[in-house]
Amino acid sequence: MVKRIRGDVWSNLVLVATVLVYVVYITLAGYTLTHLPPVPSVVETENGTVLFTGGEVISGKVLMQKYGLFDYGSFWGFGGYYGTDFTALALKVINQTADPPTIKVDGLAYSSITDSETSKWIVSNDYVKAYNTLYNELYNILYNNSSNYGLKPNFVSPNDLRNITAFILWGAMISLLGYTNGFPYMPQQTQPSVNVSLSTWIMVIVFLAVLVSMVSYVSLKILDHWRDPRISVTLPPPSASQRIGLIGIFFASVLAGVQGLLGYLAMHYYVDPEGILGLINFLPFNVTRALHLNMAVVWIALTWVAFSIFALPYLGVPLSRKLSFAILGLTLFAGVGLLLGILFSYNQLIPSPYWFIFGAQGKPNDVDQGTFWLLLVALIFFLASSLFFKASKSTAEPLRPLTRITAIGLLGSGIGAIFGSLPIIAPWPNFTEDQFFLWIMIHSFVEGFWPSIVIPVVLILLVVNNLIPPSLATMAASIDSVSEILSGMIGTAHHYYFGGEPLFWMYLGASASILEVIPILFLTYYAILLGRRGEIKTEFQKTLVTTILISAIGGAFVGAIIGGASILNAPMINYYVHGLQFTMAHAHLAFPLVWGLTAILMWIAALYLSGGIKENELKTLRIMILIYAIGFIMQGIDLWALGAVQLATVLRVGYWAAKGTLFYLLSIPDLIVWLRMIGDVVAGFAAAVIIIYTLKGVIKSYKIKI
Repeated sequence: MVKRIRGDVWSNLVLVATVLVYVVYITLAGYTLTHLPPVPSVVETENGTVLFTGGEVISGKVLMQKYGLFDYGSFWGFGGYYGTDFTALALKVINQTADPPTIKVDGLAYSSITDSETSKWIVSNDYVKAYNTLYNELYNILYNNSSNYGLKPNFVSPNDLRNITAFILWGAMISLLGYTNGFPYMPQQTQPSVNVSLSTWIMVIVFLAVLVSMVSYVSLKILDHWRDPRISVTLPPPSASQRIGLIGIFFASVLAGVQGLLGYLAMHYYVDPEGILGLINFLPFNVTRALHLNMAVVWIALTWVAFSIFALPYLGVPLSRKLSFAILGLTLFAGVGLLLGILFSYNQLIPSPYWFIFGAQGKPNDVDQGTFWLLLVALIFFLASSLFFKASKSTAEPLRPLTRITAIGLLGSGIGAIFGSLPIIAPWPNFTEDQFFLWIMIHSFVEGFWPSIVIPVVLILLVVNNLIPPSLATMAASIDSVSEILSGMIGTAHHYYFGGEPLFWMYLGASASILEVIPILFLTYYAILLGRRGEIKTEFQKTLVTTILISAIGGAFVGAIIGGASILNAPMINYYVHGLQFTMAHAHLAFPLVWGLTAILMWIAALYLSGGIKENELKTLRIMILIYAIGFIMQGIDLWALGAVQLATVLRVGYWAAKGTLFYLLSIPDLIVWLRMIGDVVAGFAAAVIIIYTLKGVIKSYKIKI
């Protein structure tokens, strides 16, 4: 009885953390959305020439989304890594043409969610030349020679370029006015504000204070539960309805393979901007990148749904064949629709206003999904959450807290998807509004609630295979989930350093985001202890522990801590590396080695229990998983090297010179990009073998008589 209550208390803490983080964001949204960087009603020169209007700025932002340009280049460092940073390009143009670049604000200092256009700006006469020069540069990149820059031929119409120019020039002016804390860096023009340095020191102090207390507490808890009784469960063969989940695994593995091929194509544009085989006409860089990123999310989420269909009956929630097919069909419909929406929308095949709803929102940093598809994703999360809540009441007593934590994680992710779909019908008028909502969704997925979904499921596999005590699993899942939700969600604010949000977000983001390191450290610690316990006997147990160790050390420790939260989140460092290839290195280590490998582990577990994978095949799969990880680590090293060249360029010339097609075609960046092929081939080979084993395993499992 005591242990049951203890488990309920642990999982209740996860629920409290979930409610708390969303209350914090809803509460602070009021101030944030009434203190947005101002969009002037009109910008005039000193001699009375109208440079552009607020309506043109807002229209230009919407057009950037419609054309998918945030998946090509970046704005204030947010967006794609291949194309130029448009605001930095504008700052360079201003620096070369406007002397001095004066801006006088006549009116309110902020815009709000209800009043997007405020004030009147008077700028020096030289801004006319700056505007025309910037337009000509954009005309060359986005229209006249767009196929030389990885984009479709004659991509953006010249008429639309006028509004896009207004939006980009506005962004550069906002930087000069200090709303982005001095970002992007331009020698003798912009530099980091004093708050960037001060918040970094506060970040270090908070980290050290929390780390000492958390390490002591968790170490004591591990000792409390380390020798608790373990259980071993012999599971019966899966039923016909459970095997429907294997169909989802089949499609997930196919999508994983296609996603890898799209990654190769995206990298090819770095060395050959005109592409290969005429693919630039419908798979230019921005489309390829968006599909590559979103396909990763789709195949991993599809794996979770498929594995849930397979596992829920073992947890006391029987699913009929009809319901299993309905859940899987809805998920496939959402995933395929989401991907096709991006493909058609970025190729300008979906008319206004429907492109935003059924095509691609086109927001920076991977929020490309049309709002309809995001709401459908939220519905799927809520449906899965309800089933796991049901399992938390029907499954074996030791597993109930773990299934409840998974249910809460699914619920939190669903709420995050709703935030990402706002305002549902049409784009936000202010870029900072987008940044505020889209990062809540991204962090509700990756850093916030996904650990609460995956870690309990992995721990259930360890518990039923007699590898760890249920009480230790509950403690580990709960502490990790609470700390991941609090630090990962509040730490979302580290993306608000340079996006025009109010200043308090920088201090909050720096202090909270560094704490993301702590649960990841504990996760790595748990995995190492598990490996050293020395009680691993069967081939499946070896596969479980090996995959978890590689995921924790390679993905969580190297990718997320060394290459991510501990370095990139420090404001003073982030100021210079924001939007450079260091972030790509972080993503190419953390995402495939944490979320990708745990999804692959679910494939293996389901197929092993179904008879599709035999004991003697598990050793080969373990070797492939190790090679897969080595390949991505090689990619990470290559991207760190590329980021180092970019950083040197930023410090020497300015942020504008460190991104874009012309930079990557320079001799040293070009060589580094070519060298990345080694890691790509290694990871691709291992992934191909794993996918082949998976496809064969699904086919084989369906030939077995039930």
